[in-house]
Amino acid sequence: MLYSALRRSLLRTLAAVGAVGVGSLALLPVAPAQAAEPSATVAVDGHVAANGELTINETITFAQGAPATLVQKLGTRQDVLGGGQLAYTIDQITARAGITDLAPKVVTDGDFVVITIDPAKAGRTPVSIGYRVVGAARPVIAAESNARTEVAWKMLQGLSVPVDQVSGTLATAGTITYVNCEAGAGDALVPCSTWGGGTHENPQPSFTDGPRAAGDVVQLEFGIPSSVVTPNAVVKHPWSLDRAFSVNRSTLLASLLPLLLGGGLLYAWHRRSGRDQISGIVTPIAEFTPVGAGESRFTVLADVRPGHVGTVADERVDPVDVTATLLDLAVRGWIRIVELPRDRAHQAPDWRLERTEGGEGDLRRFENSLRDAIAPAGGGVLVSDIDEAIAPVIARMQGELYDDVVARGWFDRRPDSIRGRWQTLGWVALALALVATLGLVLFTTYGLVGIALMALALGALVLGQEMPSRTAAGTELLAGLSALASQLQTQPTTHLPAGDEYHELSRILPYAVVLGGRERWIRALVDADRDEAPDGDELGWYSAPGDWHLRDLPDSLDAFVVAVQGRLFGR
Repeated sequence: MLYSALRRSLLRTLAAVGAVGVGSLALLPVAPAQAAEPSATVAVDGHVAANGELTINETITFAQGAPATLVQKLGTRQDVLGGGQLAYTIDQITARAGITDLAPKVVTDGDFVVITIDPAKAGRTPVSIGYRVVGAARPVIAAESNARTEVAWKMLQGLSVPVDQVSGTLATAGTITYVNCEAGAGDALVPCSTWGGGTHENPQPSFTDGPRAAGDVVQLEFGIPSSVVTPNAVVKHPWSLDRAFSVNRSTLLASLLPLLLGGGLLYAWHRRSGRDQISGIVTPIAEFTPVGAGESRFTVLADVRPGHVGTVADERVDPVDVTATLLDLAVRGWIRIVELPRDRAHQAPDWRLERTEGGEGDLRRFENSLRDAIAPAGGGVLVSDIDEAIAPVIARMQGELYDDVVARGWFDRRPDSIRGRWQTLGWVALALALVATLGLVLFTTYGLVGIALMALALGALVLGQEMPSRTAAGTELLAGLSALASQLQTQPTTHLPAGDEYHELSRILPYAVVLGGRERWIRALVDADRDEAPDGDELGWYSAPGDWHLRDLPDSLDAFVVAVQGRLFGR
């Protein structure tokens, strides 16, 4: 009994405490309920004109009160197959509440037209947003007999508030062939709640949908004969490298056509102006004339200097021609090559070029210019300084040599002038081709045409190097040079007049330098030395230190040729 009494007392106490607690809670302040997010219903009505223009009017009614700011974003681009974009023009934008102009703020932000409105100006009156769209009517079938226009537009898009319900109708003349409606966020669209049109009871395309979150879209599209609504879609293609160099039938044809025509023109031009005149006659340059049993003397038959040889052979004046001319001037007694003694065993060799008088034959203008530069009167020039000595006159000497081969009738025009004109033409053509290519790449899909044009320009540059052509006399001389080159490679070096080997071999050497066979004729000079006495002044045109022997000539002359050509090539 005592236990029961205590239990009843405890329960009564707890009940009293609970009652006090509940009463205290009742006295606490109550938090206000959170305001509901503004939402709206939207009614859209529009009209499709015969030219494809859309006129849209949205009536927006707020259920729980208008937001502080109302924003709507209308897209001006839509991707289509093939990498293109439909471009929409949106203008004639208005915003009203009854007869009150809400003065919308309209800006362009990338691919959107952004409309900003202050709904407070509307009070409780629904907000009406109107605008015009150009570009929403696109052709579907090109065949004239079945031409159809598809009108497609996002009747709801980019609204900054949720939509409880949206409905709309697009008025158009004629009978629609089909209608469809899709709604959702972004590209994840699903069928609308209801849609229809094209029937006797409901001839105009219409739809209903909702609810929709802020920013969702509702797209209505329908087909109609092009005779009723003319397409006005504008498809633009954003630039990309792949599109600029599109490969298809039209771009390939447009590229191949100038390439084939231009290539054919260059080929025909080369055949007409860049080919040698062939006569089939050989002009002998030199020969080994028999003068006794087993003996032959090197006889120059034509007034062809070693400098001429290389110029006629490759149509250029290069360091090899200059080197051969130096040796020829020395052999003929117009200069002397003096090898300088070395202070150290591994010191690089050097030579001094000295002027001499009373040499054989006359001097051509280019030979005089070279002689005056490398062996001036009263002095001489070191091979180590030959590049500095020859620099002021090398261009004049080359020009005089080109003039000489033209004067002798081996070329109609100077080869360097012909190459220069073609080089200028090629660089100008390449610059124009680059500009054309840049324009084609930036604004069209025909970048391949630019590549073809640049290839033609480069072809002109390369072909220009082959445009100099020899006259009939020049080809006859070239044939003679070829015969002499063969002789220099095959003629026995031991069949020279006894006692006159040095002179004969020296006369052959400049031609061997430019035509080939230099090593075997230098070796013949070495073999002609039959004593152990120093040969420093034995040759006359080549002077060396007192302990020098002819067996040293191959190394000395090779080093001389390498040093001279290295200096000249390094200019």
